[in-house]
Amino acid sequence: MYIFNVARLVEDCGGVNEVAKATGKSRTQPYRWVKTNSITTEILARIAYANPDINLHQYLEDNHERRNEEVA
Repeated sequence: MYIFNVARLVEDCGGVNEVAKATGKSRTQPYRWVKTNSITTEILARIAYANPDINLHQYLEDNHERRNEEVA
């Protein structure tokens, strides 16, 4: 099973302030997305539009790989 690494996406897009500006949300919203590792497709679309060179596929991770990294 694959999961989407929201924390890495936010960091690669310039951090919470830049992502908040790009999505039209408050600065606290990206922190919530990172904490819950959950983000809507509408927000993903806004981030992709603001960062046209970003490949969203690179943020998909195998759940088993991520679990092994957290344990190690």
